[in-house]
Amino acid sequence: MVLTLFSSLVIPKRFLFSLLQCSLCRRAMVNKFWCQEAARKWFYRKDQPPQPRVFSEPKCQKHVATWYLLYRWLIFLAWACILLCSIFEIGSQNPMSVYGTWPIYLTNWDLVLGVGQALLGCFLVLRRWKLQKISDFDPSVLMLGSIDKIYWYLYVVTTCTAFGVTITYWCSIFDPRIHHLDPLNIMLHICNSVLMIIDFCVTSIPFRLRNIWWCLIIVFLYTVFSLIYYLVGGLDKNGYHYIYKVLDWKKPIQALLVCLGEAILMSILHSSFCFLEKIKSWLYLKVDKKLRNPYAETQISITEKHADIV
Repeated sequence: MVLTLFSSLVIPKRFLFSLLQCSLCRRAMVNKFWCQEAARKWFYRKDQPPQPRVFSEPKCQKHVATWYLLYRWLIFLAWACILLCSIFEIGSQNPMSVYGTWPIYLTNWDLVLGVGQALLGCFLVLRRWKLQKISDFDPSVLMLGSIDKIYWYLYVVTTCTAFGVTITYWCSIFDPRIHHLDPLNIMLHICNSVLMIIDFCVTSIPFRLRNIWWCLIIVFLYTVFSLIYYLVGGLDKNGYHYIYKVLDWKKPIQALLVCLGEAILMSILHSSFCFLEKIKSWLYLKVDKKLRNPYAETQISITEKHADIV
């Protein structure tokens, strides 16, 4: 009798324990499935490529007007002027004329990227502006070529790098006892970001969160370059055995932490621009709806287009 009672108590406990194990296993399998599904969507899902027309038209219009062509050339000339001022130290309070060390600074890498993307932007807009003069031209049939892809990459990377350079310089590098707040310093570390934020507000170029690794490539390349430059005995323009004081490889842990922090900053900047782009699109839609001229559905006549272009 006692044995039967004991068995009746033990069996339900074993049953409940096995049921709990089964439930946990099932939950683990479900979680594993969702993790695999999320990873598959993130790493293997192919996004639809952007329409090639977005690389050659402003956000507010579905064609290239003369003002936008002039705007693109002005942006390019602004970047080119800053680049020349940086090389020849025009606007510097204390020019040192040490041209050999010019390529080692991340600020100057940003200038090269800025000039490159601005020049490609001019080319794409000029080509589109000429194509529009053809009476039966349809921008929706444009093909996404290698120049469009390079321009997209350079534009996204330059935008994040410009703000990364500006934030890093004023927060970690600028020392009023050593550096001067002269016109050249302002051009290199403020105007670069101003140019990109203006361009961001005007252009239609997309930012996608999946492309965050584009910016991390620049951080990785500069980290490797600075380490190699240190190992071969490279000096900065003042004769010190580092490029930046905060990036001194004699203190490897500090240098690695700086590089990691820069990677995190670039990731945050890229994510922020992805969010800001959605806000920008929403604002343009709101404004155009109030004007009763939704930019996503704008269809202008050939006569109006010709009048604006010519």
